[in-house]
Parts: sequence; structure tokens; C-alpha cells
Amino acid sequence: MVLFNSILILYLSELVVTIFAKPQFNKYIDIDYLRYQKATELGVDFDTRPSFQAFFEEKKKEPSLSPNYYFAQNHLTRGGGGSYPSIQNFIQYKLDNNDLIPLRGPINKKRLSCNEDGTIRIISHDKNGFKNPNSIYEKKIKVFIIGDSFTEGECQYASNDVAGFLRNEFGINSANYGIGGAGPLLSLAAFIEYGTNFKPDFVIYLYYEGNDMEDLKMSKETFLIKYLDDFNQNLIDRNDEVKEFLTDYENLAYVAFKKEFETEYNKLDVNVEQKIKESKKREKTEMIKDFFELQKLKTFFLTSSTFGHDNTIDKKLFTRILRKFKSETTQWNGKFIIVYLPEWNRFNQKSFTHFFHKKKIESIIKSLNIPYIDMVQEFEKEENPLNLFPFGLFGHYTVDGYRLVAKSIFKNITD
Repeated sequence: MVLFNSILILYLSELVVTIFAKPQFNKYIDIDYLRYQKATELGVDFDTRPSFQAFFEEKKKEPSLSPNYYFAQNHLTRGGGGSYPSIQNFIQYKLDNNDLIPLRGPINKKRLSCNEDGTIRIISHDKNGFKNPNSIYEKKIKVFIIGDSFTEGECQYASNDVAGFLRNEFGINSANYGIGGAGPLLSLAAFIEYGTNFKPDFVIYLYYEGNDMEDLKMSKETFLIKYLDDFNQNLIDRNDEVKEFLTDYENLAYVAFKKEFETEYNKLDVNVEQKIKESKKREKTEMIKDFFELQKLKTFFLTSSTFGHDNTIDKKLFTRILRKFKSETTQWNGKFIIVYLPEWNRFNQKSFTHFFHKKKIESIIKSLNIPYIDMVQEFEKEENPLNLFPFGLFGHYTVDGYRLVAKSIFKNITD
């Protein structure tokens, strides 16, 4: 009887959550199809080219276009469009021999952005390999920003990321040292290698709740953990060696890209409306399956279901990293600030997991007496926070989203 009642309570709870915590967008329809459909409805021209086709076509027009590079947490370079044995072996060899490992690239070249709003943009990188105009180095850098792809402003031009808005709208010379896929340790590495040389007035770490803890879990098994001590590759003064590494990487990437291009499938070269209809037909079956698997309750209460991976907070290690940031910055009387960035699913579907994750992170930040900017509150002031994501769908922020983050930072550092 106890077992029966327990099961009954679980499924009644699943039913309640299914009815009253219904997501605005469900997971049953391919997001690329949804983006294309939304663009069509809004009259937005959507670039349907798959990534490798776009790369080679754009390279004919822009010779300096190069493969994207960043040091990924699992020793690979995921930014190039996938994992390839030749690249994996190349980087692993460098790691095994304690050779120089760049954090970001290309240097003084261009790369392609992602496509979440219908446009594939060509992004320029600076003399250190980051998404900035070289003009920022002609005067003192006031604000140095680190974090992952949301910091980097992925899918947007440099003028429309957080640092770009601080420079262009608010007149504060800011450096964007965000790295796609970066967790707290890779952000710390970028700060040690570059930020400590610039000695900015403000060092601002943009913490992304969606996967920063997952990235931390992976990166602590790499050489990045050494940055918690006195480790420094002195990358800023070894630019020739960095360029040599990136040249070797790019040569391997071109070969891999050409092979991918030969077999690349254009998923949007179909009847998208028909594909969506087919997905909706399967939706009821999937919903019934999810009901019996208690998927809504899992999403409501379990970290792995809410975030799609294990995003458990490593309190001890994260605290050490934040202490390192703060202690280094105070050496030149700079100020270290943390900005908490919300993920899309927080606004798409309610869950206790987001609430508790944020509370735990806030607790760590407050225990270290570090200034803190809560962008969740700022997003929630909007009539519909999902409008700050392209087409309201999962992805990075829109131009308005990045502007809102920049505006909040400006207000906090000038008050």
C-alpha cells in the first residue's frame, strides 16, 4: 500500500508539473527547423548553408578567413566544427611535451560565427587572438572581461558584444577575452596570461549558469589547473610561437574540413514545414513516454535533467578560483566583479534547480565579499525574457541581450 501510494503521488505530481509548468517551447522539434520557420514567418532572410560549405565559399572572398581555435576542456578543439584524430593527436603531443598551448585564435585573422538568427557573420580577431579591434591596445584598458561564448558574444560582431557596447555606447575602453567553451579555469588562464599585463581598473567575470560548472569539471583534469598556482606561459610575449602553433593547427584543420565538406549534409535542404509536422505527430507519443519516465519532475528537481548534463557546483575549487581572481586584481588596486548570466531554459520552463544553483553560487560570491551583478533580475524585468534570445529559442543572446548586460555593468562600475 505504501509503495502504491508513493507511485501514485509521483505520477500525480508529474501530471501537475506537466499542466502548470509547461514550457513555451518543447524539445521534440529540431531547433534548426524552428529557427528557419520563425525566420520565414518574420520575413528574415536565413542563410541555410551548412558550416563547411559556408567556410569554403566565404574563404574565396576573404583569404584571411581561418579555422576557429580555442583550447577545449577535453584537450580537443571543439570550435573547429568537430573532433578530429589529427588535431587531437597534435594537441595531445603538445600537452605531453609541456609545449606552449595557446588559449584562443586565430591571430589578426577572421573566422565564421555561428548562425542562430539567420546570419553567418565574419568575425575579426586581434593581435592576441581574441575578438577585439586592435585599437583597444592604443590606450589603457579600463575593463577586462572574461567568460565563455556569452562573454565573447558568439554569433554577433565585436561591436555588438558586451565589451563592444561598453566601448561604443558608454565610452569605456574594454577588452573582450571571452573564450567559447570556457569554464572558470580557462577564464582564469586568460586573465593570468593577458589581464595581469594590462592591469585594468575592473576585471569582470561573466558566470554562465548553463554549463560553467560542467566545464570546470572537465578542465580541472587539464594543465589549466596549474593556473591556480604561479603558472604562466607568458603567451603575450611569445606571439611568434603562438602563431607557429596556430599555423600547424590551421593546416590540419583545412584537411579535416575538406573531408567534412565532401560528405556534408544540408539539413535545411528539405521541406522544413513537413519536417515540423512530422515532429508534431511524434510529440504526443514522446509526451506519453516522458510522463511514464517522470521527465517533467526530473527537469524540475534534478541538475542533470534541467541543464542536460551534470552541472553540480564544485564549491571548493570554484572558491579557490575566485580567490585567485580577487587576490591578483587587488595587487594593482583593481576591482574584481562577477556577473551572473541566465540560460535560456530558465525562462522557458520553471525549475527548482535554477533557483538552488543560483543561490549556491551567490553564497560563494558573498562569502568572498566580491561585488556581484545579477542579470537574472534584469532579464526578468523584461515583458518576455525569451525575446532576448534569437527568435525566442535556445541559443546565445540577441544584440539587445548583450546591450542589457553591458548597460548593467556600466551602471555598476560608475555608481
